[in-house]
Amino acid sequence: MSGSTFLIALTLGAGAIALWINARFPNIAPSELKSAVLHVGAALLVGQAAVPLLSSLLPEMSMVARALIMIFLIGLPALVYSLLSSIWIIRLAQAAFRR
Repeated sequence: MSGSTFLIALTLGAGAIALWINARFPNIAPSELKSAVLHVGAALLVGQAAVPLLSSLLPEMSMVARALIMIFLIGLPALVYSLLSSIWIIRLAQAAFRR
């Protein structure tokens, strides 16, 4: 499997997880645009600052183990949170247009 195929599969999987969380736990979604925008900002902060910081804190280990930890324990949750916060913004925008 090539790297780009893996990234596409990872992103589609993260999107599926985000959609499932949104459908399974609808009460955790913010009800106001202000709090939803704060979630988007937090997701951006996690993706841009926390992921590199956490990856630098990993102990020395094999390249494969480090890559797997970075992808599945750090990157995937950050990607799911980013997509979930985007879903919340879309839902709030849809609700605003219905009014």
